[in-house]
Amino acid sequence: MYINIEIERVRRRMTKSVLAKRLAVSAGVLEDWVYGRSAIPAGKLYALLELFDGCSADYLLKQRR
Repeated sequence: MYINIEIERVRRRMTKSVLAKRLAVSAGVLEDWVYGRSAIPAGKLYALLELFDGCSADYLLKQRR
């Protein structure tokens, strides 16, 4: 699980549906990424980094189980 994506989403007071909309994906796709069920495409990772300004890819993609 990519828990840091969830931490940053909450820290920035975004709902899951708002984050999904800003990334132009469904809430289900976002959930699949967060839980590691599917890979995050490079372009969407870049979009996450822009939304979560100040975060590194290493930080966002650090997995915890």
